[in-house]
Amino acid sequence: MKLRVRHGIAAVVVGTVALAAAGCSATASAPATPQFDPNAPVTITVGDLPSTQAEAARKTFLDSVDAFEKAHPNVTIETSETRWDNGSFSALVAGGTMPTVMSVPFTNTKQVIDNGQVADITNIAGPLGILDRVNPDTLKQAQDDAGNTYGIPTSVDALGLIYNRELFQQAGLDPDDPPSTWDEVREAAKTITEKTGVPGYLQMTEEGQGGWIYTATVYSQGGTVEDPTGGKVTLDSDQSVDALKTVHDMYWDDKSMGSTVLFSLKTLMQEYAANRAGMFIAPVQTYEWLNNVYDIDLSTIGATHVPQAEGGPYGALLSGNVQMFNPKSTPEQLNAAAEWVDYYYFGKYTDEETAVANAKAVVADGGVVGLPGLSPLSPEAYDQYRKWIADYINVDPAHFTGYTDSLAEIPLIPEPATRAQEVYADLAPTVQQALTDENADLKALISDASSRIDRIISQG
Repeated sequence: MKLRVRHGIAAVVVGTVALAAAGCSATASAPATPQFDPNAPVTITVGDLPSTQAEAARKTFLDSVDAFEKAHPNVTIETSETRWDNGSFSALVAGGTMPTVMSVPFTNTKQVIDNGQVADITNIAGPLGILDRVNPDTLKQAQDDAGNTYGIPTSVDALGLIYNRELFQQAGLDPDDPPSTWDEVREAAKTITEKTGVPGYLQMTEEGQGGWIYTATVYSQGGTVEDPTGGKVTLDSDQSVDALKTVHDMYWDDKSMGSTVLFSLKTLMQEYAANRAGMFIAPVQTYEWLNNVYDIDLSTIGATHVPQAEGGPYGALLSGNVQMFNPKSTPEQLNAAAEWVDYYYFGKYTDEETAVANAKAVVADGGVVGLPGLSPLSPEAYDQYRKWIADYINVDPAHFTGYTDSLAEIPLIPEPATRAQEVYADLAPTVQQALTDENADLKALISDASSRIDRIISQG
């Protein structure tokens, strides 16, 4: 099978031959390598500390901080629960309270680079060898047009259709043969509702999450929201109308989406954990979040690819995160923070002892090991890692076959290139209107949304 990638993103999938990582060299425009003492005492702040609700993940994070400090006695790490928020990030940077390093979603890396809100680490991470281990096409999400690097990609994911295997069985459906097209999803959702009384399908509709998932459904119909450069709106299309019509008809005609319209990922997971949702679109990492927060039988969770329209496959939305750095940091801080990222996010891929120890600890704490999916690293590194941890994998890969097999067949399309978070937030009310007004003019809703998005992306 050949990995199909659109718009210049190549991802790594378990069991699939993909683009191998290659060395990354600094461009002529990159700043000179800073002169500093890598052994000088330095204090850094690292963001994305898991919340107290995710007890196992938080413990693993804090244990890693302790181990890193022991291995780097000149470095003191202060942890922070600060994580990406589109509305507050600029204030963090301006106010000097941005952690030395924190995660930024693919949707916003171009924006923060163009705004000068993150540090150029080309000649910090390069000499450490970190960039050589990253898939070069994934790395593009952290680079400017000249090839200078402003972050380290640490996660990459393609959205999938999460489904409840138990509800499938109760409804007489085969959980090992999940739906692959939107027509099949509609039929399965109706059957689940008729046989169990539970909504067969739910969809995120609140704020940015609503527009995010709607964008994924547009991709699955063969449409786009912006052109690859982010300079032109492409939303006003038959495919966008079809994506909206599908959920409109499922809600109003099929009666397979329950009576509630507003859902975030959090509230949707609550419904799923309570056995009140048959299917929904979300990151496959939802499996891990359900494990960390909810008391749920994990064997009931299945995942397959985002359903495609007839005539496809057309595309699945690719997302991910980049660890990016405070532009006010000193070279010593940037160096220490880059080493932390390499240690915490990539250490398990490059050292067998670390990989096994980490897997043992996660299993002991009730965490998830070996969740199938994508990796920002080379296929060789990821395949080797899975061999090292084979004895500790506690996820049944057979429940993810529909997802993992699809990653070599369905094009992976990056998120909108310009102001994606704002575009997502603007699209959410469009979906809500389709689900609250049975007689809504769907073409008019899309046309109005297209005009609004044109104004948004014109701001650059």
